[in-house]
Amino acid sequence: MKRAFTKKLASEKKWDAIVIGSGIGGLSAAALLSKAGMKVLVLEKHYKCGGACHTFRDDGYEFDVGIHYVGNFIRPTLIRTFLEQISDGQIQFAKFDNNVERLVLDAMSPLQREYTIASGPDAFENQLITQFPDEEQGIKEFFRLLKRAYQPQGSMAYFAFKLLPLWFVNVLRFFGLPRRLSDFYALCQVSVKEAIESHVKNKDLQFLLSYSTGGFLVPPSRVSLPMMALLHVHCCEYGSCYPVGGASEMPYRIVPVIERSGGRVLMKAHVSQILTEGGKVVGVRVGNKENSMVDIHAPIVISDAGMHNTLLDLLPERVAKKSPAWPLMKTIKPSYGNISVFIGLRGTPEELGLTAQNIWVHAGSDLEEIMNRVMKSTLQDTLQKPFPALFLSSSAAKDPSWKNRYSDRSTLSVLTFAPYSWFSQWSGLPTKKRGDDYNTVKNAIGQHIVDQVTTLFPKLKNAVDYVSVGSPVTIEHFLVTKQGGTYNMEHDITRFGEEQASLLRPESGIEGLYFTGQDVISCGFAACLSSAFLCASVILKKRYLLSWELFNLHRKLYGLPKGRNDLFL
Repeated sequence: MKRAFTKKLASEKKWDAIVIGSGIGGLSAAALLSKAGMKVLVLEKHYKCGGACHTFRDDGYEFDVGIHYVGNFIRPTLIRTFLEQISDGQIQFAKFDNNVERLVLDAMSPLQREYTIASGPDAFENQLITQFPDEEQGIKEFFRLLKRAYQPQGSMAYFAFKLLPLWFVNVLRFFGLPRRLSDFYALCQVSVKEAIESHVKNKDLQFLLSYSTGGFLVPPSRVSLPMMALLHVHCCEYGSCYPVGGASEMPYRIVPVIERSGGRVLMKAHVSQILTEGGKVVGVRVGNKENSMVDIHAPIVISDAGMHNTLLDLLPERVAKKSPAWPLMKTIKPSYGNISVFIGLRGTPEELGLTAQNIWVHAGSDLEEIMNRVMKSTLQDTLQKPFPALFLSSSAAKDPSWKNRYSDRSTLSVLTFAPYSWFSQWSGLPTKKRGDDYNTVKNAIGQHIVDQVTTLFPKLKNAVDYVSVGSPVTIEHFLVTKQGGTYNMEHDITRFGEEQASLLRPESGIEGLYFTGQDVISCGFAACLSSAFLCASVILKKRYLLSWELFNLHRKLYGLPKGRNDLFL
């Protein structure tokens, strides 16, 4: 998937729509519109398409950069049926081990201890009751609250708000109806920390109930309980899984659907401007040098580049201010970034003890304190002690097809969150040209993390054959996020309240411009697929009908579901 941009390829057809960015939100919207008969041009700045769903190979090793797990694509649900339709049913998933995650608390200390997280309906709840019998009542009450937060009749209101006309949403809000009609909105301003601490007192138990909020890159006090509930049911109640063949299977299977209808997906295409006439979007400009700029016209432009980038950088301010989302550009900050350490290992996953699990390692047992400490610390302080939090994932262990491609080697990806300020002095410099100081800092971090990981897992120590380190400026360069954010907009609790959630919608409020991707719903593979579905629904003028058509197709393929959870979750 490396078809490079040329003026001829981009201009020889009349396009019905142009998509900026080839993340899963952009590709999925393009594929769905293509199935409706539209000719769609997808433009990607990177030399590979897929956004966070791409892989890279170096020195004989293969690494996923963003997809380390997805939730609940084993069972037939509406979102899986949607994915099947835009990929010709070619993407397969492998389920994780039943103990889907491992947690190491107070790592590298005499108090170090481990827990596992069981997957399956009510499995985690029952596991915790067995481990903490004195907290049984509080555990049961907390999980009842979680179930209330993720019930489809409530959580679907979050999606419906993004399709309803904004004036109607404002009327509903004026009368306080969202919180009365939807438990999602009734609980959206309750933080995970508040909910947990009001139900259980044991510190380890509090950690086990809140650990998954680390995936949002904000501490538990700033994570909305319903968002954590959706993550829990999606990945824990029904089990996490991994795409067979790796994350690159996503674009590899979706792009042909776009091309079949006359569309194209072109790489090395840096969109520098969204073209407007009379306040209306009419196309895009690729390139920023006067002698090489190419203007491409289409009546519809879909941005998968993030709302910050789109409204602040790609549009004239006078036009961008017409968007109802404009005020949020100042109130919602960019997401925190992360450091990624990619480790190549000699030996098979079985020989090295690598498993189809996620491993979370914490040098402490208070997630709130750990996350706040990292974001306030200096790089020098951090290198003097074990990294406070690490996330470990092995695609070699999770992908059953791995051994067919690499019979004698494995990989391990290690992630930790990091302030942009540690690397901001190298912002804007091209990759591999940031100088010796940058490489020294980056490699010191990488080696520090490798030492920590091999101390915790001694079987890996003599197997390390390759190490590569990515920083927030790496993310800034390749994914074009503000301040090297892992996601686009921060996943703070206020973002998921009634007002802000209703403004983060597929319709931009500017004629001809639409949004897809993480900012519309949230981070995560399923959320980005859903954002693409909502975006296409609006463009095709099937705001509600398209959902009905998907349901009928799903019913034809799989029959009627036993319950609402089977349909949505």
